[in-house]
Amino acid sequence: MTKRIFLVLLTTLIAAQAWAVPVVYPTNKDGSIITGVLTADFNPSAGVTPVPSNLFFLGTTDFTLNPPVDDPNDFGDPLAALSTLDGFSTTEKWVTTFSSEPYEIDPSSVVPGQSVRMFEVSTVFGTIVNVSGIVRELTPGLEFVAVMQGNTLAIIPTSPLKELTTYMAVLTNDIKDSNGNDATPDQFYYLAKRATPWVDENGNSTYSLIDNASAATLESLRQFTATQEAAAESVGIAKEDIILSWTAQTQSITPVLKNLRSIARPAPTTVGPTGLNTAAVGGAGAADLYAGIITLPYYLGVPSAENPVAPLTDFWTAEPGAYVAPFDALGLDPTSTFVTVANPFPVITSMQTVPLLMSVPNANSGHMKPAAGWPVVVYGHGITRNRTDMLAIADTAAAVGYAVVAIDFPLHGVRAEDGPLAALYVGNGPFAGIANERTFDVDYVNNETGAPGPDGVTDASGTHIINLSSSLTSRDNLRQGQTDLSILAVTLPHISYDGDMLPDLDGSTVTYVGSSMGAIMGTPFLGAEPTISNGFLSVPMGGLARGLEGSPTFGPSIRAGLKAAAGLEPGTSDYEQFFIVLQTVIDSGDPINWSAETARHNNVVLHEVIGDTVNPNFVPTAPLSGTEPMIRAMGLTSYSSTQVNPDGLDIAGRFVPPASHGSFLSPATSPAATAEMQKQMASFLISRGTAVQVEDASTMVAVPAEASTASDKTDPDVRKQKLTGKKGG
Repeated sequence: MTKRIFLVLLTTLIAAQAWAVPVVYPTNKDGSIITGVLTADFNPSAGVTPVPSNLFFLGTTDFTLNPPVDDPNDFGDPLAALSTLDGFSTTEKWVTTFSSEPYEIDPSSVVPGQSVRMFEVSTVFGTIVNVSGIVRELTPGLEFVAVMQGNTLAIIPTSPLKELTTYMAVLTNDIKDSNGNDATPDQFYYLAKRATPWVDENGNSTYSLIDNASAATLESLRQFTATQEAAAESVGIAKEDIILSWTAQTQSITPVLKNLRSIARPAPTTVGPTGLNTAAVGGAGAADLYAGIITLPYYLGVPSAENPVAPLTDFWTAEPGAYVAPFDALGLDPTSTFVTVANPFPVITSMQTVPLLMSVPNANSGHMKPAAGWPVVVYGHGITRNRTDMLAIADTAAAVGYAVVAIDFPLHGVRAEDGPLAALYVGNGPFAGIANERTFDVDYVNNETGAPGPDGVTDASGTHIINLSSSLTSRDNLRQGQTDLSILAVTLPHISYDGDMLPDLDGSTVTYVGSSMGAIMGTPFLGAEPTISNGFLSVPMGGLARGLEGSPTFGPSIRAGLKAAAGLEPGTSDYEQFFIVLQTVIDSGDPINWSAETARHNNVVLHEVIGDTVNPNFVPTAPLSGTEPMIRAMGLTSYSSTQVNPDGLDIAGRFVPPASHGSFLSPATSPAATAEMQKQMASFLISRGTAVQVEDASTMVAVPAEASTASDKTDPDVRKQKLTGKKGG
C-alpha cells in the first residue's frame, strides 16, 4: 500500500519559508533578564517532533500511522511496522527534547501536574488530530511520571492508557533551566500558535512573503494546534504559557481478539487412549492419558517452497478493504490489508491439525465421571516448553476430579529428538501424516550456539517465538496462541475420548491454568473468552518488551542479538527506539493491557516468585514491565493465609526462595513450594474460584491478616458475571 507522506511536504515547505517570518524573543515571566535560551524542540523539517504524535497520522488513507519510511514493504523496519497500527502504545513513554544554552534544564522544574500536564481528550471523529475538548486530567504518580534525562523529557505511564483514546501533553514555561530562564517554544511551534489564519477563505496566503501552498500547509498545522491550546485554556492553562502541546491516539487492544472470538466455532477433534497413566511419567497414576488432534484456523505463515522461513516473517493480514462499521463509511483505502479496529478479521492462511494431550481421572483418583462430564483444566505451558508440561499437574487435578487438556502454543511442540517424550511426538503416533507439530520441524539455527543456519536437528520448542527481526510476527504469535485457546474452549463440550461419540467433558466448568508464557498468553485469552471465569496464573509478566530485556535469563541474549544484527547498543537512542517500537507493536497481545479486563470478569489467583530470574518481578526503568505491574493492574489482594470469598477471588501470593520460576511444576529447588502451589491450585479448582487453602505459609511472603482479607472489588453485576461465567463484552 502506498501512503501519502503529508508531514514531509508540510515541513519542507515550512523550512523553505521560515526565514521570512519575524522571530519573537520572549522574556521570562518574572521579568528577569534572559541569560540563556531553553527551547522545547519542535522542528518537523528536521524530523524533530515529540514521539508519539498524531502528526504521524497525517496523510493516512486507512486510519493507520503514516511515518516516513524508506521502504513501506520492509516490515522488519521498525517504522514500517508502526505503519500497520491504528495508534500508539498504551504503555510506552512519550518523549520530547529540549535545546538549552548555556545552562542545563533544572529537573526540579519538571513537575507532573504543573509544568507537565497530561489529559485525556475528545476528538472529532474522522479527523484524529482535532481536539474537541478535555475529558479529564491524568493523575500524576498514579497514572504517569515525568523524568528528565539530560535534555530529554520522558512522560512515562504508570498505568496502562485506555485503548483507542487520544491523550494530550501540555508543557508550560514553568520548566526552567538551572539559571532560572523560562523554557520557550521552538520557532516552528510559534508558527503553529499564530492566532490568525495563514490563508483566507479563497486559500490565498495572508502573509506576503509566504506562497499559497506553504501557507496552506501552515494553516493545517495551526488549526489542530489551536484546538489543542483551546482545550488546554479551558482548564486554566494560559496559551502564552504553553511551550509545546501535542496529542497521540492509542491503538486498539481488544477488538481483534474479541471479534475473532465472536466467530469461534468448535473444531474437529479426535482423541484416543494411549494405554498409559501418569505412573508412566513418574506420577501417582491417578489419571489416564489420552492423545489426540485438533484442527485450528491459522493466520500466520507456514514453511513453503516459496517462503521456507515464513514462520519468521509472516504476520496477520486482513481482506483488502474489508472495513466494518462505522469505518466502512469513511472512504478508506480499499487495498489496505492491515488488521486494525477498522478491519479486524485476519485471513485464514491454512487449517493446522495439531496435537492435543489430555489426562482424565481414573479409579485411583477416587472420582467417577459426573453426569455432565469431567470439569476441565485448560493448561498453558511456558516458553520453550510444550504440552507435556501438563503431566506435572495431572495427578493434582485428578485428585479433585478434574481432567486436564493442553495444546502447544505456536512454534512449540515435541521433537523426535526429545528422548522419553519422543513417544508423544505426533510423527511417531497414529496421527502421523495427518497432523504436525507446531514447530513445523524447522531447522533454522544451530541448537547449541543459536547461530543462524541448519545443524541437522529440529530447532527446539519455542526457539522462534520471540522474533526480534519481525515484531509483527512476534505479536501475532501471541495473538494466534490466544485465539487457539478460544477455539479449544468452545470445542471442549464436544470432545469424546472413550469411543462412544458422546461428550465427556463439562464445558461449563472450565478453569484456565497457565505457567510463565502460559500465564502471559492466558491473560488476554481470559479477557476475551466468555466460557471461562476462573484463571490460575503462575509467574506471568506484562510489559513484555522491556520485561524480556530486563530478564536475567533473556536479556543478555537479546542485547547480544541486537548488537550482532543491527549494531544496537544499550544507552543509545536507536536502542531505545527499538524497544519503544517493539512494545508498541506487541501491545495488543501483551497481558498488561488485558489485566484489568481479565480481573474484572474472572476470578484470579496469581503466583509470583520473589527474585524470579526469568520473568522479573519488576523492571526499575519500566513501571509497567514485570509481574508486580500486572498485580497492580488487576487490583489483586495480597495473601499468605487461606482465602474464601463466595463472590470469587482476586488475589496474589508471593513465594520466597528457594522457590524459583519453575517451582509450580518442578520440586527441584523447593519441594515445599511446589506442593503448596499445587495444593492452592487444587483448592481453587474444587471451590470453583471461591477459595484458596494455604497449608504451608512459610513458603510465602507473609501478609498481615487484615491486609489479606479477600474482597471482591467489582460491582454486583460483575460479581454475577463471575459466578455465572457470563461476562460482558
